[in-house]
Amino acid sequence: MVNQYNPFKENRAEQMKDLWKYYVPVPGLESTGKPIIVEGGRGSGKTMFFQCNSWRQLLSKVRKNEKPASALFDENDFIGIYYRVDTIFVSSMRDREENHWGPIFETYFSICILQEILDLLIELSQDMPMDEGALLEFISVFSKRIYPDSAVDSLREFRRETDRYLDAVEDIINGVHTNHTLELRLVNGHRMISDVCTECNCLLKRELIYRVFIDEYETLQEYQQKIINTFIKHSTVPVIFNIGMKPKGMKSKETISQTETIEAPHDYERILLSINSQQYRTLIKNICKKRILLGKEQGKIPLDASEDIRDYLGDYSMEYEMHRISKNGGSFTHKKKLEQLICNLGKEQGLSTSQIVEYTDTLCNNAPLINSRLHYALLCKKTSYTPTLESLYKAYTTKSSRYNEWMHNRKYGLVFLLCKEVKRDKMYYGFDVYLALSSYVVRYFLELCEQAFKIAFLTSFSWTSTISPEIQTEAARYVSEYKIEDIARYEPYGRELRLFVQYLGQIFYKLHTIENNTLGEPEPNHFNTKDLSLPENLKQRIDSAVLWNVLQEVEPTKRKQSKFSPETVDFYLNKIYVPYFGISYRNQRKIQIDVGILGQLLSGEEETVKSGFRNYFKMLPDESVSSDNPSHQISIFDNTWGDAID
Repeated sequence: MVNQYNPFKENRAEQMKDLWKYYVPVPGLESTGKPIIVEGGRGSGKTMFFQCNSWRQLLSKVRKNEKPASALFDENDFIGIYYRVDTIFVSSMRDREENHWGPIFETYFSICILQEILDLLIELSQDMPMDEGALLEFISVFSKRIYPDSAVDSLREFRRETDRYLDAVEDIINGVHTNHTLELRLVNGHRMISDVCTECNCLLKRELIYRVFIDEYETLQEYQQKIINTFIKHSTVPVIFNIGMKPKGMKSKETISQTETIEAPHDYERILLSINSQQYRTLIKNICKKRILLGKEQGKIPLDASEDIRDYLGDYSMEYEMHRISKNGGSFTHKKKLEQLICNLGKEQGLSTSQIVEYTDTLCNNAPLINSRLHYALLCKKTSYTPTLESLYKAYTTKSSRYNEWMHNRKYGLVFLLCKEVKRDKMYYGFDVYLALSSYVVRYFLELCEQAFKIAFLTSFSWTSTISPEIQTEAARYVSEYKIEDIARYEPYGRELRLFVQYLGQIFYKLHTIENNTLGEPEPNHFNTKDLSLPENLKQRIDSAVLWNVLQEVEPTKRKQSKFSPETVDFYLNKIYVPYFGISYRNQRKIQIDVGILGQLLSGEEETVKSGFRNYFKMLPDESVSSDNPSHQISIFDNTWGDAID
């Protein structure tokens, strides 16, 4: 019986026990001597990196290896302190102008970091000697720093009292005061944390660096970000402040000083988790290998199972997909149209009846399916690039370099046209395809694998076989669909972004599958607009799309306009959505979207968005692209997407 253990089931750092067992270092994220700002979308690895470099995970690893807590310092010259922003707590520190929220937030933040230090000291004190007098002095000084009437005299009592400090902060926020509310002294966060860490080094008799990792920085209020920016600006040994955030997560680069800002590379090192393709490929393979090895260690995966994820996903084969398309069983409508087109063009170009018959047999009836579809695409519209029948016949029969170039540039685009023609869904399978669909987001790749293995276990899959293309495609569509559904929950513009993606995807699909497509611009899946012309409300929605990884902002590799053009970035639809729409995951072509139409698409009103959809096609010079009856114009509340693709 096949062991149905799925090594990819756990893919959220917040929900994983012994996180360090799954950790594979991300290239470029090694500790540096200056603050770092790690920027990446959901699931890109920020939390994994921060937590696995925090003392809790490192100490867990030490103890699992049956070593004393002091071994924590043998391999590391720093203490990592992880703080994840409590969004509800920090968001409540606003809106009432009579309160001075800055000092309150600094005090709250200092207490959170202090609690981490106290928890560390409590753990270390179990098997590491500490000077009792120095420890009591530490407790007395810092307990009274925040609560002058404190009388605690042990680490554990001090730690329990800090929970009462947070209760008091909560009372301040709520505007209440009871007999049990402590009268706290508000502190300067930078000074408080620096002093605590300096004295902690004295207790431990070591010169350690304390790297404070602040996760989900983008959820802080703007004034709170300015305070953290100040900490980053003034990071000095032994305390270095670091943040992790989503793209566009920094509301301001200002500090609490009106004359200071933080800038890279002077004040911090900026690390983007959209790493290059080769690094990402290696990282993914190593992550999957580690998970399979862990399954073997636990006796849940056979020891002879491959540790290379490629052996389970295999490689995409266009020939296999074409074979599936050719088994459609019915006639292909393009062949009838090509046959008639050759006849008409032959007469126009003065060819004899025998020549027309020869060209029809060669270019249409006897040509492989994908070649006949290419021939129809090349001949169906009169453009400056349209070959004559004779030149196409010669190029095809001799397999000239020109013909090979036509096929090379258009073959993947032809698959989408054929899928539309025979009403088959595009297939998405293979290691490289899954890499592309994940859009450099590790969690997305793991979710694709989780679903593929889950479905495979319902069949005859074993650890010695490859998961079939059909199962992988089903898994890709499943993940893509629930990722689409997730968009509506993204605050504050979830509805607007959900509608935007729905109709942007339809635009791309329609451009992929226009019957008379010459494939001069194949497989569009990203766009550009004159971003300097965007009104502020539109910029906010675009920024929100980038922050939530709905769109990915990339410097254009090719500029079709002059270097003085306001075109500065390309916006890629996250590839995890492409199986839902049946479009390409390859970065082939972009489209230009007028600012006015982009505003309609992002309006959040479905009728306005539909108008934007229609208006986009009305502005195209190609008259064959009609939007009078959009092929799958559907509501976001319609769950029959597959049936709507006509």
